[in-house]
Amino acid sequence: MKHLHLVIFALFLYLGLFWPDMDKQLMSLLHHRSMITHSPLLPVLVLVLLRSKYAKPIAAGLSAGISIHLAADALSPMGGYSQIYLPAPFKASIGATESLLWLGLNAVAGYFLALRLLRTHSKTIPFIYLLAAGGYALYIKDDMRPWLACLAIFLIPFLFDKAKSKLRRIA
Repeated sequence: MKHLHLVIFALFLYLGLFWPDMDKQLMSLLHHRSMITHSPLLPVLVLVLLRSKYAKPIAAGLSAGISIHLAADALSPMGGYSQIYLPAPFKASIGATESLLWLGLNAVAGYFLALRLLRTHSKTIPFIYLLAAGGYALYIKDDMRPWLACLAIFLIPFLFDKAKSKLRRIA
């Protein structure tokens, strides 16, 4: 059962890599780079609506995949269609700086949500995340900068742990 959760996680991570661009299929309701699809909203909905023992690995995989996609999107220049947009009836950009913050914070939140949902795999999930980010960067984006952005996200928990231990020593 434990290994099945990792397989489910990996499968839904792959699907999560492409979920944010589903807004292109719903242009009557959403603008490209909609804040609906460019956030961990889908994984949260899976957790709330799916009553199954597989809800957590599904949501964690989607969350990790979306995180990778958002980290890559944060590297594009924030002009025009690269910005985050409100859904219909507004379909207005939230602004360049706000879009960059939205993408960055949601990429970090997606990674942390994946880690939190599959705590039993806390040592495996980060490495699957980095491997998937490398594949996405190399084969989809043809640019390794998205992998570096995901590496920075990957390092955040280690930096927090180091800061906490330093504060404990001071106190």
